[in-house]
Amino acid sequence: MSPLIILLVYLCCHILLKLEGEQIKSPSIMKQDVAQDNTNSYPKKSIPPYMKAISGSLGGIMEASCLQPIDVIKTRLQLDRSGNYKGILHCGATISRTEGVRALWKGLTPFATHLTLKYSLRMGSNAVLQSAFKDPETGKVSGHGRFLSGFGAGVLEAVIIVTPFEV
Repeated sequence: MSPLIILLVYLCCHILLKLEGEQIKSPSIMKQDVAQDNTNSYPKKSIPPYMKAISGSLGGIMEASCLQPIDVIKTRLQLDRSGNYKGILHCGATISRTEGVRALWKGLTPFATHLTLKYSLRMGSNAVLQSAFKDPETGKVSGHGRFLSGFGAGVLEAVIIVTPFEV
C-alpha cells in the first residue's frame, strides 16, 4: 500500500507544479517586464481552496507514512516490560526481522485518516477564510485577516477533527 500512496502523492505534486508553472512567468519574461516598467502586468492567479485542501490531505498521508514506523517503535518500547529491546534501532530491526518490514506500518490507516482530514480541513478552511478577508479593492489579505484566517482554521480543525479523534 505504501508504494501506491507514494505514487499518488508524486502524481498530485506533479499536477500542482504544472498548475504553479502556468501561474509563474519564466525569468526571461520577468526581466523584460522589469526593463519595460516596474509593474507586473500579469495578475497572479490564486490556487482554489479545493486544491489547497487536496494538498493538505496529501501532506497528511505523507506525514503519516513517514511517522508511523517511529510511532510503532515508540509504542513497542513503552510497552516492553520484559526488556526485549535494547534501544530504538534494535527495536526496529527486531520488528522487521520477526514480523516483516510491513509491521512498522501497523495502524497506518487510522493515523493517515486522522491527518488527512485534519490537514485537508485546515488548508481548505484557511483558504476560504482568507478569501473572505480579502480587501475588495486590492485583493490582498491584511496581517489581521491572515491571523484571523489561521485562527479560524485552527479552531475548526480542533473542534471538528482533533477532539473527536483524540477522545
